[in-house]
Amino acid sequence: MPNSATKKNSRMTTIIIIDVLILAAIIFYFGAFHHHHDASQPVKIEGIYLDKPQVINDFQLTTHQGKLFNKESLKGHWTMMFFGFTNCPMVCPTTMASLNKMYQLLQPTLSVDKMPQIVFVSVDPDRDTQERISDYMNSFNANFIGVRAEMPETIALEKQFHIAAAKMQTDDQGENHYTINHSSEILLINPEAKIQAYLSFPHKPEQMVKDYQSILATYKG
Repeated sequence: MPNSATKKNSRMTTIIIIDVLILAAIIFYFGAFHHHHDASQPVKIEGIYLDKPQVINDFQLTTHQGKLFNKESLKGHWTMMFFGFTNCPMVCPTTMASLNKMYQLLQPTLSVDKMPQIVFVSVDPDRDTQERISDYMNSFNANFIGVRAEMPETIALEKQFHIAAAKMQTDDQGENHYTINHSSEILLINPEAKIQAYLSFPHKPEQMVKDYQSILATYKG
């Protein structure tokens, strides 16, 4: 019978495979292979930079404070958006901690209007209540925004943003004993509410700072 370490390694391997497949799909979809590799490109990041940012269709989510969060909420500032779930044992808390560290590194160097808003989107709305997401956000950074919707809206948003998420039943008994394998890229959304880049996992705070500042320096929106 596999032990917990073996199960964790298996889940991590599955997540990495999902990320590779999603990144390949994104590269194919946007014709963006040269964005990642061509040295002539002005922006080189750990991930995929879109010369032609992707337009976002409107959507409706609810924040952990009970407020509406939609396309208008993305306009006028940069946003880093990560899809995850509060029961996530490894990838989500690691990514959120990296985002917090990145945020702290950026604060002394950028004006308030240049700081990105950090948004956590739950892929597990059946268990991630508003209160649970609120506690989760506060455990990392009180400035972060957690959002959720019912499952149909969540799935629609995942498809629009090219995010994969699949529920996997665990060995424990009961319907609520499951995990979710999901892609772990961070979406960078520009002040026009368009997807500008996908930042690759694993997320290193210093690299994210470098990538974000590089994109800010060349953005002409």
